[in-house]
Amino acid sequence: MINKLILLIFFISVSKIIGQEISQSKLDSIYNLYVLIRTGEQIGEKPISISHDQRKCGFEVAASVVSNFNRFSKLQQSVLTSLFQRPVLDTSIVTPSGFFRIHYNKSGSSAPSYSLQELAKALDSVYNFEVRYLGYPPPPPDNGIGGDNKFDIYITNLGADYYGFTQPETHLGNERYTSFTVIDNDYLGYPTTGINGAKVTVAHEFHHAIQIGNYIYRESDIFYYEITSTAMEEFVFDDINDYYFYLSDYFNNPSRPFLLNNGYNLSIWNLFLQKNFDHQLLKRIWELMPNNRALTSIALAINERGSTFKEQLSKFGIWNYYTGYRNFPGRYYEEAQNYPMIKTTDPMPFSPPSRSYTMRSRATTNYYLKINSGLDSLVVILSNSDIVSGIDSTEKTFPFVYTLYNDTSKGSRKLAGIFSADFETLNPLHQSFYSVSEILNDIVVNGDTSFSPQKSDKEIFPFPNPYRFNENYILGKILNIQVNKSFHDEVDFYVYSSSMNLIYNNFHKLVFLPNGTKGIKWDLRDNNGNYVPSGVYFISIKVGVNVFKDKVVIFNE
Repeated sequence: MINKLILLIFFISVSKIIGQEISQSKLDSIYNLYVLIRTGEQIGEKPISISHDQRKCGFEVAASVVSNFNRFSKLQQSVLTSLFQRPVLDTSIVTPSGFFRIHYNKSGSSAPSYSLQELAKALDSVYNFEVRYLGYPPPPPDNGIGGDNKFDIYITNLGADYYGFTQPETHLGNERYTSFTVIDNDYLGYPTTGINGAKVTVAHEFHHAIQIGNYIYRESDIFYYEITSTAMEEFVFDDINDYYFYLSDYFNNPSRPFLLNNGYNLSIWNLFLQKNFDHQLLKRIWELMPNNRALTSIALAINERGSTFKEQLSKFGIWNYYTGYRNFPGRYYEEAQNYPMIKTTDPMPFSPPSRSYTMRSRATTNYYLKINSGLDSLVVILSNSDIVSGIDSTEKTFPFVYTLYNDTSKGSRKLAGIFSADFETLNPLHQSFYSVSEILNDIVVNGDTSFSPQKSDKEIFPFPNPYRFNENYILGKILNIQVNKSFHDEVDFYVYSSSMNLIYNNFHKLVFLPNGTKGIKWDLRDNNGNYVPSGVYFISIKVGVNVFKDKVVIFNE
């Protein structure tokens, strides 16, 4: 196992890799986009169309034209200089807590159509959460450019192109900037409209101001700026969920390297990290960003918590499988039922006694290989955690071979007593970057520690407990009872009501459970074949002369 010191040296070396210079065609594209952002509907015919997946936030474009200003033509520089100016609006108010100044027009096409009082309260909530609760430093003052040193929000008509943007303004050194934010006046034509559109925008853009004001602006890592700001919308305003509209792009392309995502589509990465660690891990990533690339900062922060990017990427792959109708209540994402379904390969047939599948993946990705064998369906998640290639060789692919057997004694990877498998990379040096998880018939059989055997002094362990009939468990209407591995192959199983009436009894053979242990499965029906009503039930398993007991709570609503 690589020790932590070697890992740190390895990650730090990655941070020295520098992206290629921006091309002229890219410069022209950025220029046109920035003109579109700053003019909105005022220019009539728009010079360029923007796809839905790109148009959420104009920060990337606004920051890019500033950092690349000297590379534009003299004519373009002249236009940009005029567009860099703050909007001129006729009225301003200060939010109740005094953190922000909101600038707007009282009338005309740019006048806000939502409540300014609600916006002001939302802005103060953003500050309280991101600065006071999470502990991020506020954006640096702008030396009174907006009338004072409060952070300035300008409301204009952005023409349904972008929700808003944070504009870098005065360079403070070390790639840090003061800034101001511009947001739309009504959010008509956006996926999220009115005041809700404004709320998620200010949560999003205020964190961009924190990022470039206190840490660093690095164009080559823009994906993580957007991951952070989009996830912040959900953290601050959990009930709005504008981020749903961008997830499909990632779920349809999980084999795309992290660096090549726009970030809006990958906000669930920060939701995942926060759920598995805490908000302080996300803040620590930003503290590491000034001296390290984003992927390196992520890996270092995770390493400080005793885990690895490899381990978390593998776990992330499993979490992203259990969405939509496959969502597993009580595990994984809280809102997983509203997320898209992950895209796997086209189903590949299995031909007994074995078959090898030679595939290729890119770095910092999860590759979902789907194999069908009769009634059995196997999804293999192959996670490539190579950070170096994930930064400087995003298009490079790495071959691997996954071999499946219907003989459980053949392969080194045991799959629930049904199959076994082997995995190897064609380049042995790359083997250490991969982790492999398997999901058989929608049940994790390898790779997810949340399904690991329960460590308990009890000889039996029922799950899920409590059991709720109105939950769409991927396990089906089944109560699983994990048992001690020393138990015989067949046991007597009894279920009693709270009044100690025997309602079910039968012999049960021990089978493999979803967490890889042995146990029995009860279909929650009594001796008459009816589903049991809500209540507390006492279960017992008799092994020889020994009887082991526990209780479960069942809600049949």
